[in-house]
Amino acid sequence: LHAQNHVLLPRCFFSGRRAAADSEMCFNGTSHPSSKVVSVAGVGSAVFFTHLRPFSFDDWRAIRRFLSKKCPLIRAYGAIRFDATANIGPEWNAFGSFYFMVPQVEFDELEGSSVIAATIAWDNAVSCTYQMAIEALQATIWQVSSVLMRVQKKISRSHLLASTHVPGKASWDQAVKRALQKIRRNNPMLIKVVLARSSRVVTAADIDPLTWLSCLKVEGENAYQFCLQPPQSAAFIGNTPEQLFHRDCLSICSEALAGTRARGGSELLDLRIGQDLLSSGKDHNEFAIVRECIRRKLEAVCSSVLIEPKKAIRKFPRVQHLYARLRGRLQTEDDEFKILSSIHPTPAVCGYPTEDARAFISETEMFDRGMYAGPVGWFGGEESEFAVGIRSALVEKGLGALIYAGTGIVEGSDSSLEWEELELKTSQFTKLMKLEAPLLTRGEIRTINQNQKAR
Repeated sequence: LHAQNHVLLPRCFFSGRRAAADSEMCFNGTSHPSSKVVSVAGVGSAVFFTHLRPFSFDDWRAIRRFLSKKCPLIRAYGAIRFDATANIGPEWNAFGSFYFMVPQVEFDELEGSSVIAATIAWDNAVSCTYQMAIEALQATIWQVSSVLMRVQKKISRSHLLASTHVPGKASWDQAVKRALQKIRRNNPMLIKVVLARSSRVVTAADIDPLTWLSCLKVEGENAYQFCLQPPQSAAFIGNTPEQLFHRDCLSICSEALAGTRARGGSELLDLRIGQDLLSSGKDHNEFAIVRECIRRKLEAVCSSVLIEPKKAIRKFPRVQHLYARLRGRLQTEDDEFKILSSIHPTPAVCGYPTEDARAFISETEMFDRGMYAGPVGWFGGEESEFAVGIRSALVEKGLGALIYAGTGIVEGSDSSLEWEELELKTSQFTKLMKLEAPLLTRGEIRTINQNQKAR
């Protein structure tokens, strides 16, 4: 996938925290048992779906037309904006309100083997014939083959030239103060709001989003990794621990994740920090809001919901969180859209009540979240999986990157401590710019002009 750095070909990558359950492969229309899917890298789009209006049931059904239970490796990968009603910033224009693609050529890494596959999609009703689809696939394969012969393995060094935050620390303090005042007044009944920060980093050479993503692998196996890049666009990448939902036929599961602490430098200190998180009234309140909100939304669609564990610590290399797992059973597969549309946004990335929190975010934040904190993942014939697009960045050619992070504000929050949490969450990206080892950049050294710095 590194070699396919075409401005005209879209790219996508998705790896789960674990292999998908009971996957099958399909050859020439025949399904065979296979190893479980670990990750998928795709180039070109056999068919793609995007629009400026919010993602709808009709859009979901349009995607489902091209998926098959007999061939579950055909998947539509993509993302949906955090807030489809907000104005789209210029950096997010290519993504629209949602963006999904079925790759033309893909490399599927399985537990026991790997597969290179090609997919064609056609629809005579919209003047997209089978022959046109074949010709488009041939053109993509020719481009992929020609570039593979010229791939360069050398990775140049880079240095951080500048970084700016929106909001800055003073504005952040004011936003947290306003949020706490509203929470204390209980009018409207705002209990929690998640405020985010956008950090622009400018480097001496273009950041290669895929090398950056591969460097984040050290953050642990318990994270989803993704890259979504429309043609002639920035790349949206992420290394997120948070599952939105996973559907396998009618079975569905989701997670509640909230409360954050750093990992300790020793086993004893790490244990103490975890116990402090478990016993914290402020963090329990934030976590319970997330867990109970997800439970109610699942119960509205599922025949039954089981929560196990109800509250535990989930540890990652850099941070640890309070965690619960929720399972249910849908009544029909069409309920998948109901789950997606109702469960997003969770209180973990928006707040509670949802509409009050979303309104406060809209009037307070001075940047476009875009796909940050939105659903990121894939639809399949009988299985679908979505993560929450946190711990993410938008990598723009010639402009460095925008790194996003957020934190929940509840009664008892301290703006300086919350700012430190933002720094902790973004450090998995920023640490890569401080290492002496060869860094994730390709391209020649650039001169940063004043306009680029200002932007």
